[in-house]
Amino acid sequence: MAATEHAQNIKKDTREWITSALLELLRNKPLSKLTISEVVKKAGVSRMAFYRNYDTLEQVLERYYTPLFADIFNKIANKKSHEQKVADLTRFFNAMTKDFQMAIEGHYTDLLYQIFKLHITQFYDELIPFADWTGAKRSYWIDFMSAGVFEIWLMWIKNGQKETLDEISALIRFFHRGEPYA
Repeated sequence: MAATEHAQNIKKDTREWITSALLELLRNKPLSKLTISEVVKKAGVSRMAFYRNYDTLEQVLERYYTPLFADIFNKIANKKSHEQKVADLTRFFNAMTKDFQMAIEGHYTDLLYQIFKLHITQFYDELIPFADWTGAKRSYWIDFMSAGVFEIWLMWIKNGQKETLDEISALIRFFHRGEPYA
């Protein structure tokens, strides 16, 4: 194994240890109360190893969640029907419920929202209500819709998931297309 390949493997392992340690610590403590020292101690790496890979704890979370969000949104973008896209989005939020619950308790939902908003644009490309909505109008509409959808899911989780997934999907379809909401 070449030295560079070995170094890359060590770097990858270090990032994984840091991420795992941070996610584990977030189960008991909000992000704002955690320190890099706590994370590196839990990960079994040095502060220098942390700073070779990240600038902040938030960046650790960004690099962990961005590919997860990108994966589902890339799959959603390739779906032809709006109904299938909403169903896939529903499955995504359902699968990520524990992560969102941890983000609610750890006070970093804003960070997840920024990642969500980055990826939701491709979901909304076909849904822009008027063909002449470009630039700022398009951006305002996407921001409004993505914030609404994200908040619906957060509220569902905060409220103990009392409604069924079908009810939440119907609510989202209603906001997107004005379809009847039962």
